[in-house]
Amino acid sequence: MFRHSLITLLLFSAISGFAQIPMLDWRVHFSVNNAIGVAHDASSVYMAAVNGIVQYHTDDNSIEMITVANGLSDLGISSVDGNGTQILVGYSNGNIDLIEGNTITNIPWIKLADISGDKTIHSANFDGNLVYISCGIGLIVFDLSKTEVKDTYYPYSNPTIFSSCIYNDTLYCATETGIYFARADKPFLNDQNNWTKKTDLPAAVINGPFTEINSFAGKLVFAYNSTAFDADTLYFSENNTLSKYGTAGLTISDIKTSDTQLLVALYGGVDLLNTAMTQDAFIYQYLAGIPEPMSCIRFNNFYWVADRNHGLVKVTDNWSNDVIYSNSPYADGCYRLDIQYGKVLVAGGGLTHNLVNNYFRNGVYLFENETWTNFNHETSDSIDFNKDWDFVSVAINPNNTDQMAFSSFSEGGIKYIADGATISEVYTESNSTLESASNKYAVGDMKFDDAGNLWVVCTGVEPLKVRTPAGDWYSFSLGSAAKDKYPYRLFIDSNGNKWVAVTNAGLIAFNENGTIADASDDDMRIFTTSEGYGNLPSVFVKGIAEDLDGEIWIGTEEGMVVLYSTANLYDGGYGEYDFDFILIEVEGEVEHLLGETYITSIAVDGGNRKWIGTSSSGVFCLSPDGMEEIYRFTAENSPLISNNVLDIRIDHLSGEVYFATDKGLVSFRSDASIFDEEFSNVTVFPNPVRPDYAGPITVQGLGYQSDVKVTDISGNIVYKTTSNGGTVIWDGKTLTGERVQSGVYLIWTASVDGKGKEVAKILFMN
Repeated sequence: MFRHSLITLLLFSAISGFAQIPMLDWRVHFSVNNAIGVAHDASSVYMAAVNGIVQYHTDDNSIEMITVANGLSDLGISSVDGNGTQILVGYSNGNIDLIEGNTITNIPWIKLADISGDKTIHSANFDGNLVYISCGIGLIVFDLSKTEVKDTYYPYSNPTIFSSCIYNDTLYCATETGIYFARADKPFLNDQNNWTKKTDLPAAVINGPFTEINSFAGKLVFAYNSTAFDADTLYFSENNTLSKYGTAGLTISDIKTSDTQLLVALYGGVDLLNTAMTQDAFIYQYLAGIPEPMSCIRFNNFYWVADRNHGLVKVTDNWSNDVIYSNSPYADGCYRLDIQYGKVLVAGGGLTHNLVNNYFRNGVYLFENETWTNFNHETSDSIDFNKDWDFVSVAINPNNTDQMAFSSFSEGGIKYIADGATISEVYTESNSTLESASNKYAVGDMKFDDAGNLWVVCTGVEPLKVRTPAGDWYSFSLGSAAKDKYPYRLFIDSNGNKWVAVTNAGLIAFNENGTIADASDDDMRIFTTSEGYGNLPSVFVKGIAEDLDGEIWIGTEEGMVVLYSTANLYDGGYGEYDFDFILIEVEGEVEHLLGETYITSIAVDGGNRKWIGTSSSGVFCLSPDGMEEIYRFTAENSPLISNNVLDIRIDHLSGEVYFATDKGLVSFRSDASIFDEEFSNVTVFPNPVRPDYAGPITVQGLGYQSDVKVTDISGNIVYKTTSNGGTVIWDGKTLTGERVQSGVYLIWTASVDGKGKEVAKILFMN
């Protein structure tokens, strides 16, 4: 068991989004639409989603996001329950966190147990100092006072238990094969022979599955789960008499109790039943559209709903309600990213390794000014549920960030936004040069160039397309090697070269030389695995980037290489345009940097460092020449939520690095950002530095690799360093390691041209 303090990392009002995070901190951008359940302690309501928890403080209406970045021990939340003081968070791998005030205690025993089978935590039933934890390997009895597992009960062979309760001193379990019971004080309940199956049930349901069970107003209440839609049944038993609630079928997500009501979360609303098991009210109008509550509790005279499509909702009745928090991506799914001047655009679709559809209908998510805007079939008439799935590419125009485009691997074509908010055009073969293949537009990637042209690569006879700012479309052939193959990546370098990674064909460089309508001066070069003709490690190129020195870095399924000069890109002879491996010495042996690692993405930050994403080894951050490892992030040593990193992009204004993974979106605010040789907008955070602050002090907006000195007001140097791109971080200590004294300090810089400049003042308060 592991106990630690909950770090209050992201605190903000109910109407705001994620706050900008401090340097070297993480945040998980999880979707609240993937709601799991809701619980409360003495002063807060906790709504759990798969990858995080929204904690709403009812005393001051503030909100915290609790994730693996600031307290939780795991991902894949499967349940949340509480007793009014403590909150138990269960995970799909058997892990458990217990939240009590500002402390989170990890209870990993089920996760670590050498027991085969599904260990998913389905629910927790508190009874005094004991918690009965229903999971895929039995009923776990946990002792809160001793913080240890007391016993494991097995009502039948290989049990999967969904819910439990104590009714008339008897312990009941709702399982996949029926309802089982035993006296709660009977010894040896780990022996299935001491359990009895409930048989006074209709023959059609006696063998389950039953997903919910509870004790309410002298009655045993339980829910039968049918495989058919709207065919669940709510039963209740009192004095050995079995009754069924209602006449029509239901779709039951959860049942909870309050003092005088049973709260039944259903598809379409929440049914509020009184002690006579008749309906007091049905809450169904708390939101536009059809509500999909996953759970509902009553606390402080309000109903608190975890809704699949709207996050945490506070309800008085059908006519008085408030969405507490819904500011998140539509879903956790993500595949590709584009970032321009603080705008983050995320493609929520995805393809398998073999380029087969996942049929994700998550759409696209836009993150701007700490607020999420979702584009999908529910929010836009231009996105068709039956035609648009697996959006895999996104692009933002750097000259006008209101102009955006996103594309899918489906029938729906390319969506174009001109005003930052509304899809204004949908491009298909009827109004563009796009080509349909097998009734799909297999668009692999898109990028805007500096002139505002939208370049597109897709499967077809002429796989490279462009839309001009005037709305005209043109097509370009990339030779027979690319014909009808899937182009996986598109990158445009500072010289206007279009680098196209074509699946199972290698890499192609193309330049129209500024004359889109004139094909006579076009240049093209094909790079293969053959020595003298590219020397790529693999014909499956996955990542492309240009660094600040103009070098082209390529990641493939079998390693990484660099083209140090593009001078002979189109007219070089044999071997003059080969990519080079970076060679390192390991224990006396010369090896290729990162060996044959499957590289998925490459991005370059303001300090010219290379961020390398991999398919199974997490993220590497390498020095400008690649020879030094700056950071190594994995799911095991950091809040990176998966080692399968699909894409990496960087917000160069803040230095925040975004990682799209197969489990969701996560970001890390690095210590490098874009540089400004004019020092026109230097910022210092925090300022002033208060006595209780022990984190890094960040200075941004400096010149590239500036020499930085911090002096006291008398000119005495207390600290000096060199910036990463345009960023410096300082721990507030002198060169000899002591915290500086209270007072005003000056930050001086000298950029690469040697001209010194005072750029900021900072106040320390000790």
